[in-house]
Amino acid sequence: MTDYGVWTVVTPLVTIVLAVVTRQVILSLLAGAMVGYTVIANFNPFAGVAKALDSYIGVFASAGNTRTILFCFMVGGLIRLIQVTGGTRAVIHALTERAQLVKNPIAVQLLAMVTTMLIFIESSISIMSAGTVSRDLADHYRVSREKLAYVIQSSCVATCSSVMINGWGAAMMAIIGVQVSKGYVEGEPFTILLHAIPYNLMAWLSLLAVLFYVLTGASWGPMAKADQRAAAGQVLREGAFPIAGDHQRDDEPLGKVSYFVLPLLSTILMVPVGLFITGNGDIASGSGSTAVFWAVMAGTAVAMAFFIGTRVLSLDAFFRHLLAGYANMMPLGAIMSLAFLMGDLSADLHTGHYITQVIDGILPAGLSAAFVFVIAAIMSLATGTSWGTFAIMIPIGIQIGAATGIDPHLMIGASISGAIFGDMTSPISDTGIVASMATGNDHVDHIRTQFPYVMVVGAISTMAFAALGSI
Repeated sequence: MTDYGVWTVVTPLVTIVLAVVTRQVILSLLAGAMVGYTVIANFNPFAGVAKALDSYIGVFASAGNTRTILFCFMVGGLIRLIQVTGGTRAVIHALTERAQLVKNPIAVQLLAMVTTMLIFIESSISIMSAGTVSRDLADHYRVSREKLAYVIQSSCVATCSSVMINGWGAAMMAIIGVQVSKGYVEGEPFTILLHAIPYNLMAWLSLLAVLFYVLTGASWGPMAKADQRAAAGQVLREGAFPIAGDHQRDDEPLGKVSYFVLPLLSTILMVPVGLFITGNGDIASGSGSTAVFWAVMAGTAVAMAFFIGTRVLSLDAFFRHLLAGYANMMPLGAIMSLAFLMGDLSADLHTGHYITQVIDGILPAGLSAAFVFVIAAIMSLATGTSWGTFAIMIPIGIQIGAATGIDPHLMIGASISGAIFGDMTSPISDTGIVASMATGNDHVDHIRTQFPYVMVVGAISTMAFAALGSI
């Protein structure tokens, strides 16, 4: 294994700093990739560029990556169909004027939070569904899109990482199972994870933080500026570049609630069916991308049969709007493919191994859980993947726990907590990208406003893990 030394962390640092400074996420991802592959090419910039271009094409050699990117395009088409038929407006009308359930900013944010928590089977569908339901309501009640994205993404990641009957849980159990087979921990993977979930402090504290900000209306830092701008009636800051088009136009009809519910519900229900058919192999190897891809295909097929069969749309209009929805997702597709490239690059540079090696053995046993949490947080922030961090840090956490006598459930919980920290803070996190798209945000604005909130929760989690490890 080639040792790239400190250069292994320079690449993610370049990406993150550029994203914050320039607010151009595509430029930042491209620059980070060029730097990283130049390092791999022994600092030959021409060979580095050639390697980066070849590796970018290689992103699509992964069936899982390709299915995920296609999912993003297809769900854009599905949402477009729901909008142009008046499904979104019908739901908003039902919630506000008919049922009187949503009539203030707090109710809008609670609706977004509850929606994403209920649809816990798959993170992308959860975020997209919550954004579709709440975004236009948020604009109406002058809730900033940045705040809405924070509520949706944090609630989604916290819930998906804590509910075991989804792809996240299956992947974690598969990783724990390997450690059981090697004798580092005893028991059944399901039972071990069940006892570790209460220690997923980042998730539980994140949900409490979201509730606090929603119910009190408090805001600070960059989020406060976004909230003030929204309160003044300005949806986006000057010069913002949202990675998806507007959800609703004034000329859209008022349709029926079924126009909204049927396509999305058929998509959601197909996910567990797909997971069952594909088996644990697909889940443990990635994110259940096959099941998700099947789900959005099923949702599109149901929408086609329903809208054309009931003559809501003609065949020509159906495909015209479907393709227009795909076109709206072009920026998202570019960002997602570059994010996958960065994930491959971090693996080639051995970023996770370097970080754990540098700080190995420098803390007392009582701080082991806090140590694992912090390293997992740094790793997930640098790589943008909680799943990749699970694969690296859960085994490390279990093995450190075995060596120091610390409760392995606490160490697993610390590993999971650190992994989801990066999901909430990294500009190359897939859930962050989808949250920006679902809420119509400039992606860098979403990350900049959310980052301080997550940092506070992370700091509290670190202290809590230190206290628990010392008991």
